[in-house]
Amino acid sequence: MNALKLIGLGLLLSLTLWGCGYQMAGRGASQLPPHLKTIAIPVFENNSGEPTIQRPFTEALRRAFITDGRLRLVNNKSNANLLVTGTLTKYSIRAVAFNSLDIAIEYWVYLEADVLVTDQVNNQTYLKQTLTTRWEYQADDRVITSEASRQEALVQTYRVLAQRLVSLVNDKF
Repeated sequence: MNALKLIGLGLLLSLTLWGCGYQMAGRGASQLPPHLKTIAIPVFENNSGEPTIQRPFTEALRRAFITDGRLRLVNNKSNANLLVTGTLTKYSIRAVAFNSLDIAIEYWVYLEADVLVTDQVNNQTYLKQTLTTRWEYQADDRVITSEASRQEALVQTYRVLAQRLVSLVNDKF
């Protein structure tokens, strides 16, 4: 029994000393080239057919880069090492579940964005990608509650796309 405790203690100590390789976002070694320190993100274009979603999406993207902390957000495009531009190209809602009366009770919100990240220091494309995501939400008989659920689903799609773009820019995966 004492031998098992000693082995367990040794294993715990070795894991503590060497760590397990996990790092918090924004705190680990960046995969960014050393000349990239700042980023500018102007408001995205909106060709999705859903009015006014470009501003909250752009704000979610800016917050994601600020939270990550590896690049400093700047307002002036000409002062940025990286420039993120893009267009929201698709927005749709699809009913995916129905109750016994054939009334939709669950929906999926789809969002797609074409993104271009330009390395302005080297005057070259750093990343060009189409990002898509979906988020589900529940509907009910009350219009206000259903609309609030749809709005929350939209916020979640913004968050997911923003986090995916932060990962792509910082880590190229």
